[in-house]
Amino acid sequence: FDYKKRVSSTKGKGERYTPLKYIDIGNVCLGSIVNEPVTMYFKDAPSRARRIVRKGDTFISAVRTYLKAITYISDVPQNLIVSTGFAVIRPGDDFDNKFISFLLTSEMIVDTICSLSVGVSYPAINASDIANIMIWFPPDKTEQAAIVEHVNKTTTKIDKTITKIKKQTDLLQEYRTALISEVVTGKTDVRT
Repeated sequence: FDYKKRVSSTKGKGERYTPLKYIDIGNVCLGSIVNEPVTMYFKDAPSRARRIVRKGDTFISAVRTYLKAITYISDVPQNLIVSTGFAVIRPGDDFDNKFISFLLTSEMIVDTICSLSVGVSYPAINASDIANIMIWFPPDKTEQAAIVEHVNKTTTKIDKTITKIKKQTDLLQEYRTALISEVVTGKTDVRT
């Protein structure tokens, strides 16, 4: 977090008044951010608001791992900070970041992370234990990119189908509600 650049926009108030966008574990589910980051000043941020993320990072919940709070960050708002409850994975230049994200959200890796977690009511895993999980990947970055392209094409089709079915389900729910309302208010005669 480069405070020198950011402090100039806070009109001399110092780093305590640096605005942040904060993501906690409750904001994330498997593969997506479900709630917008909370905007706050650094002075008001919880002590766990300390992990810096960059475009291309994947962050994994290291606490309450059963929630499967793992996602890839493709667009980073200015001053985005995540909870220290996340392990931030930043692949090196030899890797396609999105490929690594797909790999980390795969059922095999998610199950491994959950199985290595310690504790009953608040299971957790150390970031170093996540880093030590053995994974297979094609060493050629071009092949990784081809896999990402295939997964994106396929999941886009699936997402469109899901959206279409959700719209149909919503329309059926509206019809059901309207039908019940008409029958119980007597607008529709159901006597035979």
